[in-house]
Amino acid sequence: MTAVVVTRRGPALWARIDRPGAGNACDSAVLAGLERWLAGAGDPGVRALVLTGTGRSFCAGADLAEATGLLGDQPALRAFLDRGRRLVRAIGAAPVPTVAAVNGAAFGGGLELLLACDVAVAAGSARLGDRHLAVGQVPGWGSSVLLPLAVGPALARRLLVTGETWTADEAARRGLVSEAVADADLVPHVDALVATIAARDETAVRRMLGLARPAVADAAWAREWETLVAHVAEQAAGRAGPPGSPS
Repeated sequence: MTAVVVTRRGPALWARIDRPGAGNACDSAVLAGLERWLAGAGDPGVRALVLTGTGRSFCAGADLAEATGLLGDQPALRAFLDRGRRLVRAIGAAPVPTVAAVNGAAFGGGLELLLACDVAVAAGSARLGDRHLAVGQVPGWGSSVLLPLAVGPALARRLLVTGETWTADEAARRGLVSEAVADADLVPHVDALVATIAARDETAVRRMLGLARPAVADAAWAREWETLVAHVAEQAAGRAGPPGSPS
């Protein structure tokens, strides 16, 4: 099974994460598929990149099963997490506009993928939240960096420290997504949005991206990453326990 299905729809290159049984969580195969999708931004005629998911989830975030399995190998765990982090940053710097077609639940790293995109449109049934705290984690793919830019610092702190979930309408009202549409209208709505983008002058669009995208200091990304590395290292140490203790 292909973890990410990449298809061309007119001027857009779509990526659909296809792990519905795992909430479309990002394991190594998904990250590789999204990297290939992102590389397609340079293909002739591609004027936008669209990211969505299969079934009831957009993306549940980093795959906890893979990450937990790597707790005993900290360099490998850091490499896995950093790969996702670098992917999110690359989406935020893509040479064409990026659109999140949020078909369902977007939590943790899934929210961070959404935040990396230039435009996010949510289906009415979608539910969104950071929710790292719900699984005893802290963000590493950009929530602490990008969320305040999307909804403002006060609402970002609320979402980060409560782990609460917003409906699609709440997310649209608070600026986390540009709009919420009926589930059946999500793909046609995004198609129309892409058509509008494709009708504009290509060079002007690329230059507009440079103006419209927020400037984010590397120090903010570094602070988040250092916090995550310290957190998972402490988790690994606690899991190992003292000599002779049960694992």
